[in-house]
Amino acid sequence: METRRGPARPVEDGEIITEENVYDRPDEPMAFFPGQVVADLTVSAVLLGVVVALSYLVPAPLTEPADLSTTSYVPRPEWFFFFYDQMLMFFPGSLLIPVGGVVIPLLFFSLLLAVPWLDREPSHSLSRRPFAAVVAFLVVLAVVLNMLLTLVRILNFPQS
Repeated sequence: METRRGPARPVEDGEIITEENVYDRPDEPMAFFPGQVVADLTVSAVLLGVVVALSYLVPAPLTEPADLSTTSYVPRPEWFFFFYDQMLMFFPGSLLIPVGGVVIPLLFFSLLLAVPWLDREPSHSLSRRPFAAVVAFLVVLAVVLNMLLTLVRILNFPQS
């Protein structure tokens, strides 16, 4: 497949754009309705049917009712909050909520939101976008390390 450089060539007189040759002309629009709408609705209906069937055939297990008189229960976060829970372990005492719960996550997500404005390179190659590549690597590394530290802490927690 050849890469097109520069503007698309103009439509020649008598040239007819059809479903077969529309991909040769990326500047020509394709109809969204009804073809794409029908395809989206079909896939959505099939996925909904699969989810309903799974929820009926494999119900979620229920545990025993909560016992309010016990003090041995240790609350643990869901797996998708492991990295955040571990981050809170780095800020004991009075710094827990203001720094570990507000400031650090706010800076983290602000950096993620600012990456498109900080990295203005139009290329999609990682070798030509070192800033975006380093930021992406550091974000993934921080989340994975925090999740692993949380797993180690939970597995080493004494059971009562």
